[in-house]
Amino acid sequence: MTEPLSIYVCFEPERQAYAERLDSWPWTNEDLDFYNRRVSIAVDSREAEPIKVCLRQQIEQADVTVCVIAATTCGDPWIAWELEASKSEPDPNGLVGVTLHEFDKHPPAMVDCGAIFVAFKRDLVERAVRWALTDKHTSDDFGLRDF
Repeated sequence: MTEPLSIYVCFEPERQAYAERLDSWPWTNEDLDFYNRRVSIAVDSREAEPIKVCLRQQIEQADVTVCVIAATTCGDPWIAWELEASKSEPDPNGLVGVTLHEFDKHPPAMVDCGAIFVAFKRDLVERAVRWALTDKHTSDDFGLRDF
């Protein structure tokens, strides 16, 4: 790979400060004002379609999708859509779940699909992103002990 690794970061707007700390790689969804406005529109509405087109392009441009996981993330419909879009690409993105708290439930779209889950610590996230880039074609999920 000659280009730098790029990531797509999905998160709830109230978790933006955490997401912004994932700055080791260029983001494909760098317009955070646009990204955060998506939550004011129902994901299954007609108004959501132009947003989905834009986000899908950003997801396609990324090598890895990183999801910031907090207590309510598993029920967020936009994050579920973004994760499903990441998995449905012809060359699916690797998936990294960054948990803010040990017992936060993983989003269903990240379960049993080869995702790797790590705590919110820079060195762990960096290792996980590199790992997800190379080992993204499995149905098993992984944690830090596995790599």
